[in-house]
Amino acid sequence: MELRDSSPKGGVIGGGIQGISKRIGSKLSLFIFFVVVIVLILIGPVLPPGLMSLVLEMMILSIFAMGYDILLGYTEQCSLGHSLFFGVGAYGIVLSVLHLNAGFWVALLIAVALSFTFAFLEGLISVRLSEAYFVIITALFFSIFYLLALSMTWLTGGDDGLSVEIPPVSLGFASFSIYNSLVNFYLVLFFLIATYIILARIVSSPLGRVFISIRENQERARFLGYNVFRYKLAAFILSAVFAGLSGALYAIRLRYGNADFFSFMWSVNPIVWSLLGGMGTLIGPCIGVVIMSLFQYYVSAWWSQYLVIVGVLIIVVLRVSPKGIVGYIKSKREEALSGEG
Repeated sequence: MELRDSSPKGGVIGGGIQGISKRIGSKLSLFIFFVVVIVLILIGPVLPPGLMSLVLEMMILSIFAMGYDILLGYTEQCSLGHSLFFGVGAYGIVLSVLHLNAGFWVALLIAVALSFTFAFLEGLISVRLSEAYFVIITALFFSIFYLLALSMTWLTGGDDGLSVEIPPVSLGFASFSIYNSLVNFYLVLFFLIATYIILARIVSSPLGRVFISIRENQERARFLGYNVFRYKLAAFILSAVFAGLSGALYAIRLRYGNADFFSFMWSVNPIVWSLLGGMGTLIGPCIGVVIMSLFQYYVSAWWSQYLVIVGVLIIVVLRVSPKGIVGYIKSKREEALSGEG
């Protein structure tokens, strides 16, 4: 098909330009990410408590956002129920410490394993569905567990929640208290770096290319011999695991978990982050997290209806570029490369 395209932006030339743009874009994203990481490492000790708390939350939610981008941005599955895995991760670590007296790493492993298990069981049902049906069934799952979390106060604490004393982080040669703000900061930063490296390697691997082919044309991917259901299930589980990790880290930050972790807000937020920053980019949803967090913490201080501004901002961004902020930047880069070609 490319050879038949005679336009200068299409065919082999267009494909080459797009390929170059993607390679440059991925290297640029990697460069930006590690510049941000280095800055965070350096400024961590001098951040005032309020700002450190805000940056800490941004990093935790960025893990959630990048994981969700694998689902929405790379396989085009719009889940409206990822708060289920966020809540399971949070309660996984809280209940493990409270009832099993688990150490930090064991409790975190249990939280992630529970998210994996719930995602696998739900995915067997929901991933077989498509489009609106997939959205509806995932919303039903989170609604059921949200109601259960509210009603099963003997287990979850309901609206009042459960407080927990987080055990120290053991590294073998030494133990560090999570109540030390710097320990908490660098622990989350470690998981943020690990999440980005793992997901970046996945999306650039053959598995990631299959995800993209499913996003672009499911029928063609199926015709080529790929088991679309299994790959979509893999993306669903992968996304849920990082949502669970994010929920666990969020509970660690608060030393607390309650039924609101299963609420509708935590299902809508990752969609908003992805739409605003740019789907299928990993970095894009993180930008969405930063923008939303800044609005929540600063704009809401002088106007409680700040979500109206967020809504207008999303409309403007999508009107200019349906692929979000990062998508707009990439499109401009491709235009510049096309002009040079």
